Amino acid sequence: MTAFAFTNANMVDMTSGKTILAQTIIVRDGKIAAVGPSQALPVPGDTIRIDATGKTLIPGLYDMHVHISPSNPDEGESMEDALARGRSFLQVFLTSGVTTIRSMAGTPLHLALREEAASGKAISPRIFSCGPILETRFTFAEMAEFGELVTTPEAARAAVRRQKADGYDFIKVYNDIDAEIYDAIIETAREIGIKVVGHVAFQKGLDGALAARQDSIEHLRSYDFAADTRTGDVPWERYKGWLHTTQARLDELAERTAEAGVWNAPTMIIDNNIRADDEMDKPHDPLPGYLPQWMVREMTSVDLGAIFSSEARTILKDGRAARGAMVAALDRVGAGLLAGTDCPGCGLMPGRSIVQELELMVEAGLSPWRALRTATINAAEFLGEAGEGVIAPGARADMVLLDADPLQDISALRKQSGVMANSRWLPSAEIEAMIIAAH
Repeated sequence: MTAFAFTNANMVDMTSGKTILAQTIIVRDGKIAAVGPSQALPVPGDTIRIDATGKTLIPGLYDMHVHISPSNPDEGESMEDALARGRSFLQVFLTSGVTTIRSMAGTPLHLALREEAASGKAISPRIFSCGPILETRFTFAEMAEFGELVTTPEAARAAVRRQKADGYDFIKVYNDIDAEIYDAIIETAREIGIKVVGHVAFQKGLDGALAARQDSIEHLRSYDFAADTRTGDVPWERYKGWLHTTQARLDELAERTAEAGVWNAPTMIIDNNIRADDEMDKPHDPLPGYLPQWMVREMTSVDLGAIFSSEARTILKDGRAARGAMVAALDRVGAGLLAGTDCPGCGLMPGRSIVQELELMVEAGLSPWRALRTATINAAEFLGEAGEGVIAPGARADMVLLDADPLQDISALRKQSGVMANSRWLPSAEIEAMIIAAH
């Protein structure tokens, strides 16, 4: 296998939060073999050199909340054609340095894509995948494509065991799942050693999810209800609690979350892209021309009015500052935070949206280093990958070469020279050319 050496790179140390200047990083057999000062570390003669002078090297990024497209072959489409579209979709992540993703609604097609990535057959981010979403009643009709109804505790236990046997990495729960069924899922998952992630069941609420130590909560679900400081006969309205909270209440919720050991993937970018009526004319970031049209449709065709009422979208807009304060409070107390996006919905481009998510975290009050950890070392810890999400000997050689230092300005993530993934060095132009060639 080809060896590589990045020379004279400014390297971000995710452990210390410092940028170490003029480093050489040697890669062999898909792993980082050596790291040291460029003046002192010799480069073997059989090594491909990449001059990183003036550039910054960071670990490959993780997007911990993704919906891989397609979920299944379209009507009349072969599995091979659907896989080809999936490969193209996954390669777009690499354009922004995302080298690992967590798929949040898995299907057999996604398991096949995961195997291709793991074997090196496809140039792709690594994939960790939930199974089909478990729900007692589907929240919306499209969930039938990637969900599984469980209407008794016995069916729930069987589904958890089957999904693990099928090779899925997590069990995902959703909003409208009955309390006793949720309890059966948690109990069975603990017995067989698989994590439970997802939304918070309405019948359990945040108290129930924290008591069950649900492994991760997505979109800050149910924190909106718990944040509400109003008393008395208050209607249970989604999101409205963000408009009736205090910093003290947010701090209390953060402390309880940390004590329970529950992680959060806030996905602030998706809520920010769910536009209120008075924002509908505000354009999303333009999508690059190299994307295939079917993918553009996936990113732009969501009918928000059919999913979120006008009132809900206005509340989401007005509650953005409170959600950001909740994220900052979780970080201050050391509760686990994961960067995720919910792409490709609402105009969110794979890869680029994780940069937008990290920018929102910094806007909320996290330092660039703390934000970057949520997409590197934190994600590796959650996935049980000790020693990953860093640039250090023995770690996977998933890395991103940037034109500037993101610890100085997180938006430096928007300008990359290339990415190291699948034991390959991929200049940015080469990744774009691959995507174009695929369609």
